[in-house]
Amino acid sequence: MVPLRFVVIADTHIRHPHDEVDAYPSNALMKERSEFVVGLCNNLAAEFVVHLGDIVHPLPIDSEAHLDAVRLATGVFAGLRLPIHFVPGNHDIGDKPDALVAVPPVAEEYYPVFEHHWGPPYGSFDMAGCHFVIVDTPVIGSGLARDEAQRSWLESDLRIAAETGKRIFLFTHYPPFIKDRTEADHYDNVSEPGRTWLLDLIESRHVEAVFSGHVHNFLYNHHRGTVMYVAPATGFVRPDYSELAAVAPESENGREDPAKLGVFVVDVTPEGHVVHPVRTFGETGETGAVPVPAVVSPGWQSPVGVTIRHSWMSTVDFPTEGLDETRRKSVRNDALIPALWEARIGAIRIPVGDVLATDGRQRVRHLAGRGSRFSIRSGGIPDAATREAIWALGGVIDRWEIDTPAESFSGLLEALAVHRPPAGLRLAVGPIVPIGEAGSGVHHFVAVGFSPFEDGWRDLVAEDTGGLIDELIFRIPHGVEVVDAVALLAAADTGRGVVAVVDLPRASESCVFADDDAVADRVGEAVAAALAHPGVPVFLDGFQDHDRGYYPRHGLVDRHHNPRAALYRLIEIASAGSI
Repeated sequence: MVPLRFVVIADTHIRHPHDEVDAYPSNALMKERSEFVVGLCNNLAAEFVVHLGDIVHPLPIDSEAHLDAVRLATGVFAGLRLPIHFVPGNHDIGDKPDALVAVPPVAEEYYPVFEHHWGPPYGSFDMAGCHFVIVDTPVIGSGLARDEAQRSWLESDLRIAAETGKRIFLFTHYPPFIKDRTEADHYDNVSEPGRTWLLDLIESRHVEAVFSGHVHNFLYNHHRGTVMYVAPATGFVRPDYSELAAVAPESENGREDPAKLGVFVVDVTPEGHVVHPVRTFGETGETGAVPVPAVVSPGWQSPVGVTIRHSWMSTVDFPTEGLDETRRKSVRNDALIPALWEARIGAIRIPVGDVLATDGRQRVRHLAGRGSRFSIRSGGIPDAATREAIWALGGVIDRWEIDTPAESFSGLLEALAVHRPPAGLRLAVGPIVPIGEAGSGVHHFVAVGFSPFEDGWRDLVAEDTGGLIDELIFRIPHGVEVVDAVALLAAADTGRGVVAVVDLPRASESCVFADDDAVADRVGEAVAAALAHPGVPVFLDGFQDHDRGYYPRHGLVDRHHNPRAALYRLIEIASAGSI
């Protein structure tokens, strides 16, 4: 097969600009935001576009308003110069059967408008050795004759594709699930027993990836070898999913959060596929100022990693209100992942607590399959649970970083001599040291790492006669020039590898550091230093804003999980320096 690129868009919700603008002023922008997306697609050198449904907003039961919106959307997509395939959404043909939702379910009388304007509600096509399949998910479990007809067709279609060795990609509106296949039926998944039928079919035919819409927020799951993506919307954000953030929602109760709007650009190669999330920021009209080229250009990777201090895979339970009035809906918070992928940050530094449970280890394995490389941090002399968690990850992680006070180095070396890490796992060690000037009093707060300007590492290296330690952790405090410090480390004759952890700017224990330009400059220095000295792994500490607790400061991503200027400084310098 040859490489190919396609674009996935979802949930445009096109409507007349005057509709319900008193409730949500952003409703006036749906058509223009879709026009911008059409212009974006026309400039991406892709083979085709797939729309994951909810093309228009008025429901088909409101036949006059629905048809008017369809005519409006037809004009918008007439400007697209690429082939486009439409998946039916619940706003296009009716909701999945659900007695706990007020609107009528999918019905036969809703299909003629869809088929006339957008084509068949299910089908497939081949390109470059791949098989692309459109599935009508609202109809599943409806009892309509269409449901059984699609079921028979899909089973046959996927069997033939699998038997002929084609790589299979599925497109749906409803995701089969949002967290795991055993979750209860709710507004945002395919209901049982249709879900099990569909997932078993996906598994048996070795589907490579499933792309779904409906949720209006990014989600990333796996099901027994198949990658399951939920795409962002281009029109508006589902406000209930603002529950994922630990801060008050953006405007319109979380519905108007433009940094979360976007599309997927998917590159398929002989080795696999890569999803590039491209934010549209709610741009309107036929042209816009979104800096897309670097995000989708081949040939570059972030030369710096990041320390993720906030939870990046916690489960959030949604309140029951309106939708799913009697049902508790849970979802994993994947909101940081698009920023990592957007900036192509592969090296990630996390605490060992993230992988002590099976779910955490599984999540690390899934992201490692996408190209992430993990450094797992533990503190003090490792106990059995820590060792078992590290051992269980096998060749998935890059390094095991052990941070401990210098006076514990001897005990650490003795323990490691008894319980040696698996072959191929780099072992890195750094001292835990107080924050503050020597002699200025007692400090509760600590940092990790040797000083680049002192030789405190020599005692550890001298004592490590068995060569257990592969790397030494060095900290570059805020206020210290990154380029000079990394150059010094690159030239140091330590007899071990070195890892540089770069503090982002901070003020004091109680004062917020909120100068985004200064943070972006610091990130730019770190990227330049890493490009100049590729033999020194460089990590930024941290990634997301730290807005409560001690030493509050801005990062590359805010607490809404949206990018700050520093993330785009990283992309700008890394993409220019690596291509």
